[in-house]
Amino acid sequence: MPQKTLLIIGAGVAGLAAGCYAQMNGWQSHIFELHNLPGGLCTAWTRKGYTFDGCIHYLFGSGAGQPYHQLWRELGAVQDRPMIDHRVFMHVIDPDGTTLTAHTDPDEWQDHLLRLAPEDGGALRSLAQGVRDFLRFDLSLLQMKPRRLMNAQDGARLLAGMTPYLPVLARWGMLSATDFARRLRNPFLRRAFPHLFAWPDIPMMAGLSLLAYMHTGNAGFPVGGSLEFARAIERRYLALGGQITYRAQVERILVRDGRAVGVRLYDNREVSGDAVISAADARATLFDMLGGAHLPRIYRRIFDGRLPIHSQMQLSLGVNRDVSREPHWATYLLPEPVTIAGEPRHEIGIKHYCFDPSLAPPGKSVLMAMIPTR
Repeated sequence: MPQKTLLIIGAGVAGLAAGCYAQMNGWQSHIFELHNLPGGLCTAWTRKGYTFDGCIHYLFGSGAGQPYHQLWRELGAVQDRPMIDHRVFMHVIDPDGTTLTAHTDPDEWQDHLLRLAPEDGGALRSLAQGVRDFLRFDLSLLQMKPRRLMNAQDGARLLAGMTPYLPVLARWGMLSATDFARRLRNPFLRRAFPHLFAWPDIPMMAGLSLLAYMHTGNAGFPVGGSLEFARAIERRYLALGGQITYRAQVERILVRDGRAVGVRLYDNREVSGDAVISAADARATLFDMLGGAHLPRIYRRIFDGRLPIHSQMQLSLGVNRDVSREPHWATYLLPEPVTIAGEPRHEIGIKHYCFDPSLAPPGKSVLMAMIPTR
């Protein structure tokens, strides 16, 4: 029986992973990537000895024996790669120096919170307990197969894994950081909490589960950064016999009788295959490569402007100074707003990467700011 061929659009982590598993399962795969590097969004840039990372802040699955770790091992991404585990996720610092520190240890965090605001003891103890409740929660349960593809065994596993956590998910899954802050009496915490987990309307479940995974050693930073992480998966894919063509942009996905049967590149080459996976962005796939002819209803809602989009601008700087004594990630609440990209900002977040010496020359530092913008 002839070997089946899978065509993959995009050599980001998703495309490389799809290729690896295709090769492991007897398919011959070919990835087409418009850039000259692997990784897609999982990337970095080098300038004058500095490496500016563009993606990974923490990697779920970094710890042995933890959810997702086996997947990364199969993809060749974590073998012999040191991971940096932070005991503190983030600081939020008031102009007067008052600081909210997100300790990853729930006991340390509870003690810290109660010292800041004993008047909010009930809500803050509940918050620390939320981290404890997520310590054994398997986030991979939330990324199981679509319902139409699930069998009885999949359903039983999902039910068994989720049932003990249903009260926790109900308590924290729909409560935003801003909503939680409104429950507090302490004026500093009311201002600080919305900025603790990236954006004010993020569900508290996302932040609490992140702290839990960091505490169990399952959300570390891979030494070398995002591009080196992606290159490791590329090496695994090529070792399995996969093929990548760089600087090859796909113009159209070829469809016959309702099935994807190949791709056409911008140089007019056509390549046939038994199946096609697009690991490119959804809009380019649906509107450009498929011409809008196969558009699920959910994507119509996403792209008609009704759903919120959280855009950010990343500003990275190489600095001739060692800032390793400063908090590695902090949001500074400003005494007066500053206009950036036409919008008033009442806070600014700064991260440095001195915890990974491979990213800057000795005695120097990489600084990064993520600025929300439309």
